[in-house]
Amino acid sequence: MITFLHVFCSVAAWIGFCYMLNSYRRNRDDPALRYLCVTFGLSGISFTLLVPAVWIRLDSLIGVPNITALLASSGVICLVFGQQITLQYWNHPPAIARRKARTRIVLCGLTLAATTILFVNLEPLVRHPEDFSVYEGHSAYYFTYLLIYIGVYTSGEVIIARTSWKSAKETGNPHLRAGLQFLAVGACLTLGYSAIRLGNLFGSLFGVDLPHRNELSWLFGNTGAFLTIVGFTFPGWAPRLQPAYDWCVRFLAYHRLHSLWATMHQAIPEIALSPPGRRIYDFATVRELEYRLYRRVIEIRDGQLALLPYADCTSVVRAEAFARKSGLSEGAIRSVTAAVAISTALNRLPGGQPSCSDMRLPRATGSADSDLDSEVTELLAIWCELRSMIASNSWYWRSDEMRREVQGGGDPERVCAAHGSGAAA
Repeated sequence: MITFLHVFCSVAAWIGFCYMLNSYRRNRDDPALRYLCVTFGLSGISFTLLVPAVWIRLDSLIGVPNITALLASSGVICLVFGQQITLQYWNHPPAIARRKARTRIVLCGLTLAATTILFVNLEPLVRHPEDFSVYEGHSAYYFTYLLIYIGVYTSGEVIIARTSWKSAKETGNPHLRAGLQFLAVGACLTLGYSAIRLGNLFGSLFGVDLPHRNELSWLFGNTGAFLTIVGFTFPGWAPRLQPAYDWCVRFLAYHRLHSLWATMHQAIPEIALSPPGRRIYDFATVRELEYRLYRRVIEIRDGQLALLPYADCTSVVRAEAFARKSGLSEGAIRSVTAAVAISTALNRLPGGQPSCSDMRLPRATGSADSDLDSEVTELLAIWCELRSMIASNSWYWRSDEMRREVQGGGDPERVCAAHGSGAAA
């Protein structure tokens, strides 16, 4: 499992490096991109070195057992500082960011010097590509080495998580916000790696099952690292997926509206521009989706207008009044009144006569500036209310008190005239 995690993150890091390098070639004046290229390159190198086959081969070439552990940890230290520097350039003017970057570069150099001196004093006689921290856990030099490494690593990830989450709240770009949130979550997950590494450090004192915890630590660390890779690259490639995302959203909306459309078509068959085919063909057809979704919305609205004269005006007005009394939002009130109108009209349509031809339902959409998405949202809300009514076999279902209020007596002509002053459908 550990090998798979290292290989997977190595591939992801090198893909991210190529992506960032291509971006940097088009914009060489951006220092944040420069540091991101370095960061992704170090990440790819570190994960590649941690693959056991590479670890053993490099140890043999250099002639120092477990030297790969020092190289990999040094890469991680540098990339953590590199990530912090990138965020400084994203959040501060260039002059301030450069000053903060220099400070972090000096700290990075001091950390690398300290860990290298401590590593040289270890006695790595046998190669341990998968459990090096467990094998060296008894050494006082390794205790100090790991304490410095985990301290720098943990403090860096805390800074990254805090800075990213704060910046995500402030930005208005949805893709940048999502990327920063990925970055913050990934940094938080790596803290699990830090906690288990400290457990390895004190394992002999507390009887911790070190080999098992070692595998779990890599799960935290590599998952967090992968989310970090996604977070830094997401603002660049996510907008390119927007057309595909929009298509999926509309495909789901088209099929979610089928039940409401089928209810309307069963009552008023004339609304359909063309005879409906079998449901399986409806699912299989993916071409001209936007046109088909427009047609579905128009046909549902046509059916709503055709049913409206058959609605029980008294129930519709009382439903709206009680919904307002209950503190529902304007959108919920519109959905409730439209659903009550459709429900009562469906019950009265067979053999009935129009009884309230002047009634109008309030609507937020349907004006010149309304769009397809807002129409779909409103119709889905209406279907949600109508489905609950059909399931409960009641014109109004929220509570017995509300049902009594809606189904109570009244003068239909008076309430119909009062409701006729609403906005046009």
